[in-house]
Parts: sequence; C-alpha cells; structure tokens
Amino acid sequence: MSKILLITVGGSPQPIITAVQSLNPDRVVFVCSGGSRGSETQIIGEGKPCEIRQGAQVVDRLPNLPTYLELGDRFQANRDLITISNPDDLSQNYRAIAEKVREIRQELPQANLLADYTGGTKTMSVALAMVALDYGAKVHLTTNTTRENLIRVEAGERVKAAAVSSVTVNRTVEQFIPRVLQQYNYPAAIAELKILLQNMELSQEDRLRIEQLLDCCEGLDAWDKFDHRKAIACLRNYLKEPALKDLILFLKRVMGSRQEFAAAIGDEFETADGINRHGYEIVEDILLNAERRATLARYDDAVARLYRALELLVQVRLWEGYQIQTGDVDVTKLPASLQEKYEAERSPTKGKIQLALTKSYELLAELPDDPLGKIYLEYKDKLLDILTARNDSILAHGMRPVTKNQYQQIASLVKTFVTTGIDAVVVGKKKHAPVQFPLQLPF
Repeated sequence: MSKILLITVGGSPQPIITAVQSLNPDRVVFVCSGGSRGSETQIIGEGKPCEIRQGAQVVDRLPNLPTYLELGDRFQANRDLITISNPDDLSQNYRAIAEKVREIRQELPQANLLADYTGGTKTMSVALAMVALDYGAKVHLTTNTTRENLIRVEAGERVKAAAVSSVTVNRTVEQFIPRVLQQYNYPAAIAELKILLQNMELSQEDRLRIEQLLDCCEGLDAWDKFDHRKAIACLRNYLKEPALKDLILFLKRVMGSRQEFAAAIGDEFETADGINRHGYEIVEDILLNAERRATLARYDDAVARLYRALELLVQVRLWEGYQIQTGDVDVTKLPASLQEKYEAERSPTKGKIQLALTKSYELLAELPDDPLGKIYLEYKDKLLDILTARNDSILAHGMRPVTKNQYQQIASLVKTFVTTGIDAVVVGKKKHAPVQFPLQLPF
C-alpha cells in the first residue's frame, strides 16, 4: 500500500526535512505558496534556495528539498506540487488540496494518506488539516520543543500523530448526523457511526456517545422498515431518556396492536414488549411512515403507505369489532341479511371470500350502526376520487408518478379520515397521541 505524504511548506525547510525523514513516504506532495517570495522556490528553485536562519541571520543554505532529501521518483513536480496563489485564502487552499486528494484517491484508492501541517501560513495549515479530516488522512505535526540548533535535526524535534478522534467525532455528531436525521436517512448515519467505531481510537466518553447514537439510529432504521422487534431491542434501554420515552412507549403500543391483529392476516408476530393500546396504533404507525417518505420527496412510496393505512384501518376494525378477516370472510359472522350477498363473492378457485379495500368498507357500512362505516359513507366520494391518483401511480396499476401536490391532497384527506375514524371506534380506551421520529437525538 502506497504511503503518500501531503505537507505544507513555509519559511523554514527544517520541519519538512524532519517530517519526510521520519515518515519515509513513498511519495511526497508539497503544498506551497507561489510567487518570487513564496515557499515554492524551496521545492523547485535552482541552486540553494532553502535558507536556514537563526533569528534574522542566514546561517546555512541547502538545495531544494526534493534534491536534499534525495526523493528521486518519489516527487514529480508536474504531479506533486500544489501552488497556492493566495496562501491566506482558506477556500482556495482547501479547494486545491481537496482536488489533489480526490485525484490520488481515484488513482490509488488504497493509498495511505498522511498530512503534516506544520509549515506554511496558518491558513495553509488549517486547510490541509481540514482536508485531512474530511478525507480520512492521518494527521501529523512536527514539533520543536527543546531544540535551538536550526542547522541540524537534534533531540527535541519529533513528528507526532495529531490526536484528531474527538475532532472527527464532534464534526460527525454535531454536523453530519443532524443533517441526515432531518431527512430520516438512518442508513447514512449508521454507516458514518460505524466508521468511527471501527477506525478511530476513541476516548471512553466518545465511544459511549457513538454507541448510544448507533443504537438509536439502528432502532429507528429497523422501525422505519416495520421490523418492530429489532427496533425495540435497540431502543428499550433508552426508555428512561426523557426525549425518547414517549416515542418508545408508542413503539410498544404499536407492537401490542400488531400482535392483537396478527391472527387476522396470518402474521406470526408475538411480543412481550406490547403494552396497553387502543388497537389502531399500527395504522397510525403507517401514517407516520408515509410522512417520512414524503420528507424525502418519495411521493409514490408515501401514497402507497397511505393506501395501506386506509386498508389496514378497515381490516383492523372488521377484526376488532366482528372477528371478520377480509382475506377470508366467514359469512356466518355476518348478519343473515348479508350472508347470501357475500357468499356470491367466494372465489371458485381459491374457495375464499376476499375483499379489497373498497368492498371492505362497503361491508363495514352495511353492518348495523358501525361508526367507521358511517364515516366512510361521508367520505366515500372524496376517497374514491383521490384513490385514482394512487391507482395511476407506477407503484400501483399505472405509469404516472405522484406529484407533490397530489400527495399533499391525498395525505390531507386520508389523515383526516383515519384519525376521525379511529376517534370514533376507540371508545372507553385511553388514547395517546402517535409520536413521529425525532429530528435530533439527545446524545
């Protein structure tokens, strides 16, 4: 694996000499200031352009650094020299160095990048350190603590790896993670947090913080994929965290309602984590999932979930209220006046009576005094109108993507219908407000 050193060059050549001799890279890239008085002359200047000073006095002169260090093929001027026209312009410095790092990464993806930011202007040093942190290069600093002889390397001048783990952790946790949480992009957060755990030497405090964030992101990612068991396994230890308590309790109610309804659809879901619920939390969970898809502008995905929420609402109601499965209707559980009508719906091939969304609601509306059935009749025409957009979607029966405006119209009506319906059928049970995923985590 090639070891490539990027190093800033300032007025004194000595830290450069020490760094190259200590790190012994396979290739050296010099970051210099341009112009007649710039540090570029120390790299490509003729004769002896490198001045060794003691105060204001020049006490020795050396050949350019590649010659003095006998770099040979380890330095090629047309490849390994970054010249900055304005060494005090942070943006220009960062852009030039980052461009070179990307070029190296593309050419040699496995290269081990090192960065020594001792020399150069303060701005050049800051830029190199920033690029190193952003692109995963190992940061070094050449220190001169006791040496007073500027002509030779003596005890006291050493190249040390800079401790950057806390800097990297803070940049990730305070800048990157909040951005992706705003988008509910948990896979991106998980990937970055795992890189920190696997590749950085972390303090106990930083490691704990990363592990807590990773637990929560993995739990929310699992929940976002309806893997409720994995979600609670990741999140249950944070029930006493005030910012997460209501969210985790909602998850437990979702799990309880899912288990209660499992038999109706053949879902082998059992949990010891379920708690008291009104039975429709699993429907509320899907509505919130649709909101998260819409945040990412995935409107077809969002509408597909809204449709599922409508369907699940009537399925849960028929099961909770009448022990009727829409996937296999038992006509003996219907009023006698409806049995013949629905017997005619039995499939000659499957031998079952299976009701899709609209027919399920029509059945519910025909059952005596069902509150959700009555509400459906009030919303029927509007629901049928908006379902046309869903049916035209590429994720349903058509090829037409759902627009943002269409999603907003559908979401507004479905959310109103579902919440109104749940309020009507939940009687005598305590109702807790559903909880959307947090946009920030308390760690």
